[in-house]
Formats: sequence, C-alpha cells, structure tokens
Amino acid sequence: MQQPSCPWVLSPSALWIPSRLSVSYCSKLRHIIDEMVTTEREYVRSLSYIIDSYFPEMERLDLPQDLRGKRSVIFGNLEKLYDFHSQYFLRELESCCNHPLRVSHYQFGMYALYSKNKPKSDSLLASHGNTFFKFKQVQLGDKMDLASYLLKPIQRMSKYALLLKDLIKECSEAQEQELGYLRAAEEMVKFQLRHGNDLLAMDVCHRSAQGDRRGSSVDYA
Repeated sequence: MQQPSCPWVLSPSALWIPSRLSVSYCSKLRHIIDEMVTTEREYVRSLSYIIDSYFPEMERLDLPQDLRGKRSVIFGNLEKLYDFHSQYFLRELESCCNHPLRVSHYQFGMYALYSKNKPKSDSLLASHGNTFFKFKQVQLGDKMDLASYLLKPIQRMSKYALLLKDLIKECSEAQEQELGYLRAAEEMVKFQLRHGNDLLAMDVCHRSAQGDRRGSSVDYA
C-alpha cells in the first residue's frame, strides 16, 4: 500500500462544527475531543517525567559499563517525540477544543523508528538496565518501572487509532470533507503502526541473516 502523504493534527486551518448539528451530536464529538486532549496532556507529562527522571541517570559515575553510551538504545528517539508533542501537537489540540472537526497533517514517521528500536531497548533493560534503574524508581516512589513508561509511545499510537475511529463513527456521510480528513488521518496512524512492525521484522531478518553467514563461515573453517 502506498503511504499516505502525511498524517494528522487538529489545526486552526480547517473546519468548524456547523450550527445545524444536534446538541447530542456535538456533545459526543466534544466528549471524544476532550478525551483526546486530556490523555494527550497526560502523555506529554509522562514523556517529560521520563526525560527529567531517567535521562540524568545515564550520566552517573556508577553507570554500569554495558549501559555507557547507550542512551539512544534505551530511550530511542523519545526526546524528539516529546519535543513534537509538547511544542506542537498538544498546543494544536488545545486550540481546537471548540472545533473538533478541524483536521490537518503532520509527520508521525518518528513513531515507526521508535517501534523498531523498542526490542533493543527491552533487551538492554532486561539484561542490565532494570536493576540499575530500579533504585531510581524506588527513590521516586513510583509503582511503574522505566520499561512500563517506555511502552507509552506504542500505546499512544493505538489510542489515536481508537479515538479517530470514534470520531469517524460520529460523522455523517453528509460531512464528506470532514470524513475525508479523518479517514486519511486514521489510515496514517494505522500505516505508522504497520510500518513500525515492518521495520522491526526487517531488522530481525537482517540480524538472522548475519547470524547465518557467521555460522556458515565457521562450518567451512
């Protein structure tokens, strides 16, 4: 399938809810958008929490040797996700609370890269990181460990897909332009979820092929 040109954000450039729509209909839309904004704020706070609480741990003098220089492996491009959501996406959502059908586009490709890196992060945390970062978790008095926080970007993309599906369900076929925007947005989110899985599968196959070549060289030695 060809990749849609670009994904979505709520943006000041598009459409408002026509006054002829029923109060009940507008109320349902508002509820969906309110949930989107509320959960987006929570998501941004979680990303900020990871950066503020756990990034400095990578500078500690007692950092295990196997974790040194591995910040990008553990956290992937999480800092770029935070910059995008805190500086742009959340603000756009908040500015459109009164106009839930305003839709435009933006680049979400960074999520595919985050998904591709996630297994490497999980492996490094399982082998060395969880024990090291546990002390910080206890110090923070947090019930959730770092590995759980690092799942949030993956979970967030799935949440976007569900919220967009709900918005599409509430639109009538008469709202052709709004439906077109929302369906394109939904397709982009789904594409990024699939693309992340595809990148992961390609990476696994590549590493498997490298292993086979190394094995063959041993056999012929």
